[in-house]
Amino acid sequence: MRIAVVGGGPAGLYFSVLAKKTWPDWQIDIFERNPKGSTFGFGVVFSDETLGIFKDYDEESYDSIRSAFAYWGDVDVVMNDDALRFRGNGFCGTSRYTLLDILSQRAIDLGVNIEYEKEIDPNDDSILEGYDLVLLSDGINSTFRTANEEHFGTHMDWRSNYFIWLGSTQSLDA
Repeated sequence: MRIAVVGGGPAGLYFSVLAKKTWPDWQIDIFERNPKGSTFGFGVVFSDETLGIFKDYDEESYDSIRSAFAYWGDVDVVMNDDALRFRGNGFCGTSRYTLLDILSQRAIDLGVNIEYEKEIDPNDDSILEGYDLVLLSDGINSTFRTANEEHFGTHMDWRSNYFIWLGSTQSLDA
C-alpha cells in the first residue's frame, strides 16, 4: 500500500506514525509545504485522558511527550483577589514546535518519508499518481478543500474568538 499524506502537522504526522507502526511494509510519504522547523500556532496542551490514549496507541510517542512537556495537576482560577484551586486535573503542555519535532522524528524512525517545502497543487494529479490513499491533513488553509468546496460540501462560518496564550519563565505551582 502506498499512502500520500498532504500536510505535516500533528494530524498527518500522528496518522503516519500509527499507520507505519501497524503496517511497517507500507510506503508512507508526507508532503509538507513549509520548511522543516516552521510552525504556525503556539502551544499544545493535552489532558491525562489524551495522554492515556497516546500511551495505548504508541508508547514511544507517549514517552517522548511526557519527558519533553511540562506537567501539572492543579489549576488555579483567580478572580479579583479570590483564588480557587482545582486539584487532580492532569495536563501537560509545550510549544507546537516541540510536538512537531517529536512526531516527525518518530515517523522518520519508523520509515516514513517526509518532504518539506513540497507544495502539492490540488489541480495537478501527477505527484499523487500511483498512491492507493491520499490523506489530506493540510489544515485550516487547505488548498485542496478550497479547490473542491462544492465536492466536499465545505461551508465556512467565520466568527470572532478572543483567545490569548501566555507563557512565562517563572515556575508556577498551578
